[in-house]
Formats: sequence, structure tokens, C-alpha cells
Amino acid sequence: MLVCHCHRVNDARIDQVLAAGADGVRGVVRATRAGSGCGGCIPMLRELCATRTGRVTCPQHADAVLAG
Repeated sequence: MLVCHCHRVNDARIDQVLAAGADGVRGVVRATRAGSGCGGCIPMLRELCATRTGRVTCPQHADAVLAG
């Protein structure tokens, strides 16, 4: 399924990045740019990262990634 419409990133790509060792939302944003456009997919990124890795991501952490 398409997660980030701005950068055309799907859940399979996110799974690949996480399997390669990305550190949750921060790593996914760095590797794919997902979440760095309009930000509308950040809630979905948080949920996917939490369910795929078993770790809960702090909401403020993901927003800080976008700020720089």
C-alpha cells in the first residue's frame, strides 16, 4: 500500500528499510524521504514502525526529524 504520496513510498519499501537496520521513523525518513513532504503520512509511519519493530516511537521524535 502507498504510505507516502508525496514521495511515492509504499509499505514494502518501509519494510525493506527497517529490515536493513533503520532506526524507526527517523531512519525511514532518512532513507526514503517519506514523511518529509506534507507530513500527512507521519501517523502511518509511526504505526508501521511500531508494529514492524515492536518499538513504540515517541510522536515528538518523528516531528523533530522533519524540522531538521
